[in-house]
Amino acid sequence: MTQMETFTTATCEDLVKRVEQALATLTARDASLLQADASERSIACKLACHLQPLFQDWDIDCEYNCWASPWQRKGHLVTSTTSAAIEARTIFPDLLIHRRQHGDCLAVIEIILTSHPQSRHQALKKLRHCQQRLGCPHALLLNIGVGSESGSHELRLQEVIPQPASLPRSGHLRVV
Repeated sequence: MTQMETFTTATCEDLVKRVEQALATLTARDASLLQADASERSIACKLACHLQPLFQDWDIDCEYNCWASPWQRKGHLVTSTTSAAIEARTIFPDLLIHRRQHGDCLAVIEIILTSHPQSRHQALKKLRHCQQRLGCPHALLLNIGVGSESGSHELRLQEVIPQPASLPRSGHLRVV
């Protein structure tokens, strides 16, 4: 049995365990980014690098915007912004664990840095929207400690959203 076949029965606990492992690696290897309160995108990129070896049969993408089907492109959230804004206003998942060529989605991950706690409500809204739009069975909200809180994190697993029968069964592997 291949690793891909084994993962079809993986539990939420397995997903959380792998993300926790990647967070531990991020804390150990990239402490200078966390202590310097680097941008969310920089931290998300490094976390994706640490997740990839733990999900070898999956693609890990940051700010993914190349949707597989038209139904995933619909339903954009609109947020106000100005030309002086430095925070991203696009509605793309911070991290996506999926298969680019097949449309399978395993998990969507949204990141909040402790230096921006006011963004929690907006991040939850974005996470739910992306989970529904992409049909991901799992959604994680990561609160990552930066600056004086560097090295701490909180992981929150969102409820699994059942997929309507009319949508592709993303997240379920095609075992050949």
